[in-house]
Amino acid sequence: MNSEPCHDVPEEVTVDESEDQVEKKPEDQRFQNLVFIIIVIGIVGVLIAGSVLPYYLAKAPESVRIDEGQALIYYNEACGECAIYIEDELIPALRAGGIPDVVKKDYINERKYRGELNGLNEEMGIPTHLQSHIATFVRKNATIVLEGHVPLHVIDDLLVNSSNLTMNRILVYQEEMKDPVSYSAWAFEGESQEYPIGTPIDSYLLWFSLNVGTGPAEGDESLLPLVVATGFLDGLNPCAFAVLLFFISFLFVIRRTRLNVMRMGVVYVLAIFLVYFFIGVGLLRAVVISGQPHLLAMIGSYLLIILGSLSLLQYFFPNLPLSFKMPKGLWERAKSRIFKATLPSALVAGLLVGLCTFPCSGGIYVAVLGLMATQTTYFAGIGYLFIYNFMFILPLLIVLFTTSNRFVARRITKWERSKSTSIRLFSGLTMIAIGLVILLFSV
Repeated sequence: MNSEPCHDVPEEVTVDESEDQVEKKPEDQRFQNLVFIIIVIGIVGVLIAGSVLPYYLAKAPESVRIDEGQALIYYNEACGECAIYIEDELIPALRAGGIPDVVKKDYINERKYRGELNGLNEEMGIPTHLQSHIATFVRKNATIVLEGHVPLHVIDDLLVNSSNLTMNRILVYQEEMKDPVSYSAWAFEGESQEYPIGTPIDSYLLWFSLNVGTGPAEGDESLLPLVVATGFLDGLNPCAFAVLLFFISFLFVIRRTRLNVMRMGVVYVLAIFLVYFFIGVGLLRAVVISGQPHLLAMIGSYLLIILGSLSLLQYFFPNLPLSFKMPKGLWERAKSRIFKATLPSALVAGLLVGLCTFPCSGGIYVAVLGLMATQTTYFAGIGYLFIYNFMFILPLLIVLFTTSNRFVARRITKWERSKSTSIRLFSGLTMIAIGLVILLFSV
């Protein structure tokens, strides 16, 4: 959310004061309407396909069935500590607890097992922050999910008392391979609870019986307001603003009608949405594959703090060479597309500006994506991604509709340039504050 323009925008675009607009022939107008509809439908189609296909490409074609008395262990064969835990502790505990059928599935060497694991996690609604590098699914009266290196006394108690469980599913999570201090339990309702490593699972079962249904679903308690607020703040991006205002002013100069200005502006904004959305999808999938969901949130938080600090340095020391600008070549390409003043050229200009915008303001995006990965399932994360990116383009839409009047467009363009220094200060402080909040309270 750096406030310095990402390119050299002219101080002012001369706007014709006359209300007269060049009239289009009816057939030209119909053709422009058709092109606009095709582009919008195409963008929507690409967004829908890009939301759904990654999930189904990563998931096994058929759902995985866990039979009564069976355990499925998904693990990484290259993890030496994991192999010792599985062979010396986990499998003996399962068999002693009445689970004779134990199947091991190495999801690193056999890619289809990664798809199976992703499918089980999604089907059962297991948030990423309760997923581990070892996942054991056990069926004995109830479905028992063991994530990570779960303490043996917890496994024994769950298997021995499985017939007395009041829930259909229960998950226990413990990630540390050496010297663990606590574990978490969750029965797929309310909030997960954390206990010291030696605490019997009965403590959670008692809590669940007294509090079931009183809390929000796991991972939903605070993410939506954060996504909405940070998406809108991220969208206050002078990079994209400056190009949009330049674009609108130019269209008025060449005497385009307000309808044409609105159409091209909408295509430009949707193109930015498209680029930013797919950057988010790619990062979410990378987090799921890496198995390190908290790492992205931490990296994003530190990146936010660093970028915010650099923005403050630019405010207090404007002569320091710390600018974040669109590469001159990219700006020249975007500008040449704008000067074509066609709907396809508006689409290309938006795509180029979207690519420019991410390095300028991507710190907030990366940090919030890390939180999405830790607290949501795949499709819930995609939903939050749509919300975030809608809030991201909302300021641009507001500017577009506000500046559909040529006189307003000129005044806002002048205001945007005159307040760039103040925006830089606000940007820096905001980025540092968001980074600290995410780092201290959410990671």
